[in-house]
Parts: sequence; C-alpha cells; structure tokens
Amino acid sequence: MKRILLVFLLFIGINYASAQEVYTSSGKSHSHKKSQKNKKKGYDPDRLILGGGLNGLSYSTVGASAGISLIAGYRILDKLSAGVGIGYQYSQRSVPDLLNPSKAYHEKLHLVYPSVWVRYFVYRNFFVSTTAEYNIINYREQGLDAAGNTTTIQTNVSNISLLPGCGFRIPLGGRVAAYGELRMEVLQGKYSPYPPLTPMVNFGFAAGL
Repeated sequence: MKRILLVFLLFIGINYASAQEVYTSSGKSHSHKKSQKNKKKGYDPDRLILGGGLNGLSYSTVGASAGISLIAGYRILDKLSAGVGIGYQYSQRSVPDLLNPSKAYHEKLHLVYPSVWVRYFVYRNFFVSTTAEYNIINYREQGLDAAGNTTTIQTNVSNISLLPGCGFRIPLGGRVAAYGELRMEVLQGKYSPYPPLTPMVNFGFAAGL
C-alpha cells in the first residue's frame, strides 16, 4: 500500500509540474498568450485530464478499508468531460471464528474496477457525474472443510455498478484542482461491493479538470 501511495503522489506531482492553464478566482480557466482566435480545432492536448484519488477510507474496531484510483479523460466541451479509470480497493473486517467465537477471523476483500465516467459542471465549480464500473471481486472468508476443520474459502465474482453523484472542484493553481464527490450505487447487483442507499465520499486531484 505504501508503494501505491508513493506512485500516486509522484503522479500528482508530475501533473502539477506540467501545469500550463491558470484558474481565475471564479474557478473558470484561461490560458496565457491564447485568444479565442487561436483556439485549436479538433484534438487539443490542453483538454486532456489526468488525475486520481483516495477513496473508501474507513477504520473501525471491526474493520478497515482503503482504495486508490487513477483517471484519464478529455474535456469535450467547456463544461463536459468524459473518460476512463481504474481503481483498487482493499477492505477487511473481523468476525467470530467458526470454531472458537472468542477469537476473531479477518475476512478480506480485494476489488479491482475499470470504469467509464462523465462529468458536467452545472454552475462554476459544482458538477454532477455518473460512473459505471465493472467490479472484479476476490473475497476470502472462513469455512469448514469435509473434516470439520476451518479453512479459507476464496470466491471470485464480478458485478456492474452505476454511481451517479455530485461534487465540488477547488482550483489549486495551474491546471491542477482538488475535488470532492458524493456518490451512491444504484444498481445494487447480487455481488455489489457497495452498501445499499448509502452516500459515499471520494476525494481526488486532477490536472486539466
């Protein structure tokens, strides 16, 4: 996990160092030495979006969870962006041991989720978004073998999740901005890794957002 966090921080640092676009106090962006007449037509590398964030962070006496995600996208219109992402989530919770309830057994879940996303700014720095994920889940729990001894059972399943949400962008200077997002998973498939009807908060950084 420490190596993943280090790679993420280096990634954000590189994005920040390569920043060229400047945000005004209103949150709108403009570029130095550029005018409307010189606007590029077609593909514009200045509209690329790169970023990532930490998500699903939680800790309690019975469990913990932490995740990291990376995104890449393109600003199709001034207010409309779309792209793809990849994320990883790890969670663990303590449950009573099947043969010795006074002891704890740690169930573990590993989640990898490629995704596609769309984000639209409705007013200045406020946006609405929708993310569709393909969840690849590895779940490890305790069970009993034929002899009645405890064993670890591994289950591999997949699930499709849809997470509409809304959020707020905070310009940090250059092309870099921080953002917070409130989302909820609405499909709730059989193997959905998300709790039903529960808002979830994600935080991240992006260059070109």
